Amino acid sequence: MRRLIALFLFIFFSSILVISSSEKGMHWITQGRYARNDAWGADKYRFGDLYGVSYLSDFRIAKDTHLLPLPQKTDTVLRDYDLTILGDSYLYSSFQEHPAYFSRVKMLQFYRWSDSQQHLIFAKSNRKQVLLIECVERNMWDRMNLADARLRLDVQQEKSLPVDKSTKQILIDQLDRFDAGVKKAMYHPTLESNLDFVLFNLGFLGWIKERKADFTWKILGRTNPDVQVSRDGKFLYLEETLNAQKRGSSFRFVGKEDVDLMVHHLQEIESYYLSNGFDEVIFSLIPNPVAVLETEGKASNLAIQKIVEHPQLHVKMVDPSASLKQHALLNFYSSDSHWNLRGAQIWLNDFNQVLSKLP
Repeated sequence: MRRLIALFLFIFFSSILVISSSEKGMHWITQGRYARNDAWGADKYRFGDLYGVSYLSDFRIAKDTHLLPLPQKTDTVLRDYDLTILGDSYLYSSFQEHPAYFSRVKMLQFYRWSDSQQHLIFAKSNRKQVLLIECVERNMWDRMNLADARLRLDVQQEKSLPVDKSTKQILIDQLDRFDAGVKKAMYHPTLESNLDFVLFNLGFLGWIKERKADFTWKILGRTNPDVQVSRDGKFLYLEETLNAQKRGSSFRFVGKEDVDLMVHHLQEIESYYLSNGFDEVIFSLIPNPVAVLETEGKASNLAIQKIVEHPQLHVKMVDPSASLKQHALLNFYSSDSHWNLRGAQIWLNDFNQVLSKLP
């Protein structure tokens, strides 16, 4: 009997580990959990991703999980472009993967920064090709460079002829691939958070997490280390966007060297993709919510503005900062690290203005 129980536990926890280490496995279990509103469903994002980290009851605010509705169909619109997007959750959590949102776009391909596999992109029609590369401020310093872009997407390359290898070299290559697979499984970058989701992110456990979080916040003055409450108590922010020591912070000192390097990266990306089949390359840098909402009583580093206004920058750029600052409190969720649908529509309007002016 003990052996049977031990075998059952081994199979159970092995299955949990396999699911938590697999993108497909996590997609399967998260889709099922999020579809439920009962005790077995997941509330990690139902009330905002930052509530799902902090579990502060004051921010248990139902989030509109709908995507931005498609515009009414207009047959008179000339659709003479294909659009490829490399973007993050600011776009894929707000928009359907549908070309109707975008001015003059006939066909859409969307790829994510979070993808672990490289996608080969190539022209699918005789229409002009547009590439949009979008990234939120807190990630742009690490992601917005040609090497990282090519890790996610690249142009179609000619297949090289096979190279003859000795049996020894083939064996070495196989061992290298095996070692890489083992390391990837053992050091999966999100394994800890995935395990926490699979084992503990269940609706019936939410009240326990809230009681603990409220006690820690209201009595001890502390929150989850990844989340901070705004100075006015109305918003939750990612700690990395507030902490001036963090690379993605809106309050980190950004010097001329930082801005010069980012401008170089953007122009390098543009040159590469223009030389490999794209007719237009557009960039969009999305400001951290804390930089737009201005709740902290101190000036941000104006990082995106410095990049956009750099005298050597000659790429097409969509910076929604000014538009989002108009009635800013209406454009972001209180308990989520993203804009709401109103904010998404503001960005879309700005982007479509750029698309409409393309030659």
